[in-house]
Amino acid sequence: MILKGLKRNAIKKSIEAHLQKRNASPSGISNLNTLAVLIDASQSVNILSLVKLANELGVKSDKLKVMGYKEEKDIEDDKDAAYYNDKSFAVNGSIKSKSLQDFINKDYDVLISFYPEDKMELNYVAAASKSKLKVGFAEVDNRINDLIIGSAVNNTNLFIKELKKYLKILQII
Repeated sequence: MILKGLKRNAIKKSIEAHLQKRNASPSGISNLNTLAVLIDASQSVNILSLVKLANELGVKSDKLKVMGYKEEKDIEDDKDAAYYNDKSFAVNGSIKSKSLQDFINKDYDVLISFYPEDKMELNYVAAASKSKLKVGFAEVDNRINDLIIGSAVNNTNLFIKELKKYLKILQII
């Protein structure tokens, strides 16, 4: 229990450090080619709707990466998404999972934080991500995302419509 508390504190400090050094400028995206989606896998998220979202934004399915957080002890990646859990973090808050580290370090054009509530493990990955533009929901810490869309997670069609509207305004699509 003490180690879990130390880990949580280290992750919180790391989130704050990433937020302070973040450059919140979506410049540098001339065309949307790569898309990353961060999901809370404990919620029912339809992966096919995320593929549909990528297609509607003009992103090929091989340029879409989905990463999910599961609270379960045992996790396995599948063909649609990669997953991580509490064991993916060391006691000092560093990342032990190679697939999670690769996800964070890849320079995606847009990261969609597709989860409805603050969870420290999801916020850490979103804050640490090297993505040029970060999009998320209003219920999540608004310092993490550059673009906040005020729709419900279960209303995917409204989210897609709003996201497309704002990406057109920003001349990304």
